[in-house]
Amino acid sequence: MRTRWAIVANLLTQRIVGGEYPVGTVMPNEVDLAEQLGVSRSTVRAALGELQQAGMISRRRNAGTRVESVRPLRGPGSYNQTLATIEDVAQYGAQTDRHVQEIATEIADSKLATLLDCAPGEAWLRVSSLRSSPIASSPPLCWTDVYVAPMFAAIVRQRVADYPGLISTLIEDFAGHPTAEIHQTITAIGVPKRLVTALEAKQGAHALEITRRYLDAKDRVFIVSRSIHPADRFSYDSRLKRQSAPSGVYPLSAKPKRLAG
Repeated sequence: MRTRWAIVANLLTQRIVGGEYPVGTVMPNEVDLAEQLGVSRSTVRAALGELQQAGMISRRRNAGTRVESVRPLRGPGSYNQTLATIEDVAQYGAQTDRHVQEIATEIADSKLATLLDCAPGEAWLRVSSLRSSPIASSPPLCWTDVYVAPMFAAIVRQRVADYPGLISTLIEDFAGHPTAEIHQTITAIGVPKRLVTALEAKQGAHALEITRRYLDAKDRVFIVSRSIHPADRFSYDSRLKRQSAPSGVYPLSAKPKRLAG
């Protein structure tokens, strides 16, 4: 028997294919769709999540749900994320499930210290997790190692197992320390041998390694995350717009400062 959200997802797909919601237009919001279809808002949200994972729609806070394609671009259990703001990153945490695999203290050697922009010998908390789609039968979306600065280690260790969102929002919610900026690097790699079994992937399969450094208002790094995404389960969308500037003038990025423990 099909679940209610799957029936709604199929109905919305039919509306997109039939042209009721053309590509490039914004669909009605969750509340309006729930009223139209006679279902709960949570059912609509789950159905829209399915369409987003298939690449048929994109969802952004304050911009609504935009139709991107009349056919699925990815298979079940994949994930598509449109990133433009810190809130978009947080939305990923709200729409996927974290399964903590290990929590440990890491003493930074020279290589890790370079990644964390800290002094060698500092003790950072590492939280290793699998992220998965709400679709129970789907393989994991990614493996993530999150490194947390010493001053927030205790609160994260205490609360992370029961907190549904990203660790950055956990720190903001319970320590009042918000993220001001995220520096992100995406690299093409092969799935590491140590993660093949956990990710249900083939050894050497293509993957995206995504490293994010979370900075506070004083440009201090307080979280670093490194995620391995099998390439067939995740993609990023971004829109680039021309910004007028004086000829020959380009913005310079400042080097993040260390966050004292």
